[in-house]
Amino acid sequence: MKYSIFLILLLTISSSAVTLEEINTKPSSRQKNFLIWQFLHQDINATQASEAFYQVENVNERFLFDYAAKTNESEIKYTTECLQKKGNELLSIKEDDCLILALTPAKASVLKPDEREIIAQRLNNRFGNTEWLRALNQESFYTTTENLNNETTLFRLAGAQYRYDHFNHFLSAEVLLSLAQSNSFSQIVYLTVTDPKMEQLQLSLTGAPLHNYGAQTNFFLAMNAIKHGNMLNALEHLKIAKSNFYAPIDKDKTLFWLYQITKDGSYLNELSKSLDINMYVLYARELLNLPTENYFTTLPTSNNPQSITGIDPFEWKAFSDEIMASNPNTLVNLIKRCDGEESIGIQGYVLERTYEPYIHNFTMPYNQYMTTLNNDQKALVYALMRQETRLIPGLISRSFALGLMQIMPFNVDTISKVAPLKPTTYFDMLKPEYSIQYSILHLKHLSDKYYNPVLIAYGYNAGFGSTKRLLTDGSGRFMPGEYEPFLSMELMANDENREYGKKVLANYIIYKKILGEEVKITSIFDNLIQPSQSDYFRAEALKNPVVVSQSE
Repeated sequence: MKYSIFLILLLTISSSAVTLEEINTKPSSRQKNFLIWQFLHQDINATQASEAFYQVENVNERFLFDYAAKTNESEIKYTTECLQKKGNELLSIKEDDCLILALTPAKASVLKPDEREIIAQRLNNRFGNTEWLRALNQESFYTTTENLNNETTLFRLAGAQYRYDHFNHFLSAEVLLSLAQSNSFSQIVYLTVTDPKMEQLQLSLTGAPLHNYGAQTNFFLAMNAIKHGNMLNALEHLKIAKSNFYAPIDKDKTLFWLYQITKDGSYLNELSKSLDINMYVLYARELLNLPTENYFTTLPTSNNPQSITGIDPFEWKAFSDEIMASNPNTLVNLIKRCDGEESIGIQGYVLERTYEPYIHNFTMPYNQYMTTLNNDQKALVYALMRQETRLIPGLISRSFALGLMQIMPFNVDTISKVAPLKPTTYFDMLKPEYSIQYSILHLKHLSDKYYNPVLIAYGYNAGFGSTKRLLTDGSGRFMPGEYEPFLSMELMANDENREYGKKVLANYIIYKKILGEEVKITSIFDNLIQPSQSDYFRAEALKNPVVVSQSE
């Protein structure tokens, strides 16, 4: 179903067909992959599909299924047919190599114990370890150390509901120690502490030995300890994390939390001196009444007609490769090639690369496409734009999000029905006027229900429905509490979404200041934990509370 939708979408938007000749002339890259993806959805024959497919850089499942729909290659069709087999079809698969392709814990969970045993005997670990099939037949998990490796395979792969049903219990000291010494411990910690329902296993993790498990794992263990009231344990994990984190924002978040649980002003002072601009630093500077000044908003431009605009994705790829290969001395020479009026974002990007981490690019290109917006809306668009693409228009993501505002193709299809600008090809979305107009329409949809810039950012990045579930799944996220909304922000399961919201918030604070409507970051944090103010869904729930009987 998914692939037919994309085909309809492509036929709707693209009146300008991609050709093999065009594909053959492009260097191997994500940008070329996007051309091939479009080509595979056109009316082409098997030979043409083959010539294009074998130029894909890093084939993934999406390309494999797209190619299978066009090719006559028996091996490709065989592979995709096996991958699509359902759980109730596993026993009827005759070929062992097809069975192992089809087999997953989720599919195997629908089988009876004796059926899983039949498959385990048949495969006999010839295609890798399949002992986890037998582990599925156990009545209890993580109660002894005898089968922890196979049980952990299930823990990792079988899904959140299965983990809750079978693993959410308190661990013995022996089992916890064995898990802490395993190579999978970091993933166990992540999947446990970011799932609000796993409270019993979370309590067990507060007893994990103090050790360097990797900076982010120690940080998660610290958040888990704070959630369960073990501040001494949290303090030690934070110190370990601080010593091992490398990225400025990660070091800053450990300082932020060290201050939160100790109220030791030295941590706040150290945090305020960070060269990074992130929500933690802005919070510290606000509390200490210190300004943030290490950024620039304008740059000199010329009427250079040869200036690189970054709209052509292949031109930008070549130029960005030059940037990456340069050093601070040679990067300055690249600025002369992007000093046009339509290139201020690129020039800012090069300058930021040249002088990082000392100064940050908060220029405001393409303002002419935002004349209908008020300053708050404009600050939000720029905050998202800066996080999405660093103000570069010709970017195409791995998932084929397009342009300055990284609009997904399926959103292009939906929004184009109401947008004044109608793209004739997806490459039109790399033009700033298209990307900005479509993002404004998309943001209107989000801001109708989400009133806080952090929640809008979550929705923009992970989707409207995902953000709604985050707020309404009964887990109690973003509600009043001593360490809220910070714990809720740190314990989100979606890594990208978690960090995205933080970074967009920092951008928003700076752009609001630049536009003359300075806002306190603490007021945004306060708003996040006020359901009646932060979003429509919880505000409506408060107006119409569910009546719960005393017997319940």
